[in-house]
Amino acid sequence: MSGTQQSLRREARRRVGEALLIKQREREAREKRLTGHAVSILTALAERDAAVGEAELAAATAIHEMLAEGATPTEIAGWCGGALDGKEISRLAKLHDQTGE
Repeated sequence: MSGTQQSLRREARRRVGEALLIKQREREAREKRLTGHAVSILTALAERDAAVGEAELAAATAIHEMLAEGATPTEIAGWCGGALDGKEISRLAKLHDQTGE
Protein backbone atom coordinates (compact mmCIF):
# COMPACT_ATOMS: atom_id res chain seq x y z
CA MET A 1 0.00 0.00 0.00
CA SER A 2 1.34 3.40 -0.89
CA GLY A 3 1.76 6.21 1.57
CA THR A 4 -1.18 8.05 0.04
CA GLN A 5 -3.49 5.04 0.45
CA GLN A 6 -2.40 4.60 4.06
CA SER A 7 -3.04 8.25 4.71
CA LEU A 8 -6.51 8.02 3.16
CA ARG A 9 -7.33 4.89 5.17
CA ARG A 10 -6.13 6.57 8.36
CA GLU A 11 -8.36 9.58 7.60
CA ALA A 12 -11.30 7.26 6.81
CA ARG A 13 -10.81 5.38 10.13
CA ARG A 14 -10.69 8.70 11.98
CA ARG A 15 -13.93 9.88 10.37
CA VAL A 16 -15.66 6.56 11.07
CA GLY A 17 -14.45 6.72 14.68
CA GLU A 18 -15.87 10.24 15.03
CA ALA A 19 -19.19 9.14 13.55
CA LEU A 20 -19.36 6.16 15.92
CA LEU A 21 -18.55 8.40 18.87
CA ILE A 22 -21.38 10.77 17.91
CA LYS A 23 -23.80 7.84 17.62
CA GLN A 24 -22.67 6.47 20.98
CA ARG A 25 -23.20 9.85 22.66
CA GLU A 26 -26.66 10.12 21.10
CA ARG A 27 -27.56 6.63 22.38
CA GLU A 28 -26.29 7.50 25.86
CA ALA A 29 -28.24 10.75 25.89
CA ARG A 30 -31.41 8.95 24.78
CA GLU A 31 -30.91 6.27 27.43
CA LYS A 32 -30.46 8.97 30.06
CA ARG A 33 -33.68 10.71 28.93
CA LEU A 34 -35.63 7.44 28.92
CA THR A 35 -34.29 6.56 32.37
CA GLY A 36 -35.44 9.94 33.66
CA HIS A 37 -38.90 9.43 32.18
CA ALA A 38 -39.16 5.96 33.72
CA VAL A 39 -38.19 7.37 37.14
CA SER A 40 -40.86 10.07 36.73
CA ILE A 41 -43.50 7.47 35.86
CA LEU A 42 -42.66 5.22 38.79
CA THR A 43 -42.51 8.18 41.18
CA ALA A 44 -45.92 9.42 40.02
CA LEU A 45 -47.42 5.94 40.42
CA ALA A 46 -45.95 5.57 43.91
CA GLU A 47 -47.36 8.99 44.87
CA ARG A 48 -50.75 7.96 43.48
CA ASP A 49 -50.67 4.71 45.44
CA ALA A 50 -49.76 6.56 48.62
CA ALA A 51 -52.60 9.06 48.08
CA VAL A 52 -55.08 6.25 47.45
CA GLY A 53 -53.88 4.50 50.59
CA GLU A 54 -54.36 7.64 52.67
CA ALA A 55 -57.82 8.25 51.20
CA GLU A 56 -58.86 4.66 51.86
CA LEU A 57 -57.68 4.91 55.46
CA ALA A 58 -59.71 8.09 55.93
CA ALA A 59 -62.78 6.38 54.45
CA ALA A 60 -62.14 3.29 56.58
CA THR A 61 -61.98 5.42 59.73
CA ALA A 62 -65.27 7.13 58.86
CA ILE A 63 -66.92 3.77 58.15
CA HIS A 64 -65.64 2.45 61.47
CA GLU A 65 -67.13 5.46 63.25
CA MET A 66 -70.47 5.02 61.46
CA LEU A 67 -70.52 1.33 62.42
CA ALA A 68 -69.72 2.34 66.01
CA GLU A 69 -72.78 4.61 65.86
CA GLY A 70 -74.81 1.51 65.05
CA ALA A 71 -75.23 2.12 61.32
CA THR A 72 -75.51 -0.97 59.13
CA PRO A 73 -73.54 -1.38 55.92
CA THR A 74 -76.77 -0.81 53.98
CA GLU A 75 -77.36 2.44 55.86
CA ILE A 76 -73.79 3.55 55.23
CA ALA A 77 -74.25 2.88 51.52
CA GLY A 78 -77.41 4.97 51.61
CA TRP A 79 -75.70 7.82 53.45
CA CYS A 80 -73.01 7.76 50.77
CA GLY A 81 -75.55 8.02 47.97
CA GLY A 82 -74.88 4.51 46.77
CA ALA A 83 -71.25 5.30 45.91
CA LEU A 84 -70.22 2.27 47.96
CA ASP A 85 -71.69 -1.19 48.00
CA GLY A 86 -71.62 -3.67 50.86
CA LYS A 87 -68.46 -5.37 49.61
CA GLU A 88 -66.54 -2.09 49.50
CA ILE A 89 -67.82 -1.07 52.93
CA SER A 90 -66.77 -4.46 54.31
CA ARG A 91 -63.33 -4.21 52.68
CA LEU A 92 -62.76 -0.74 54.11
CA ALA A 93 -64.00 -1.79 57.55
CA LYS A 94 -61.51 -4.68 57.49
CA LEU A 95 -58.78 -2.27 56.38
CA HIS A 96 -59.49 -0.16 59.46
CA ASP A 97 -59.37 -3.25 61.66
CA GLN A 98 -56.05 -4.34 60.10
CA THR A 99 -54.38 -0.96 60.50
CA GLY A 100 -55.86 -0.30 63.92
CA GLU A 101 -56.33 3.37 63.20
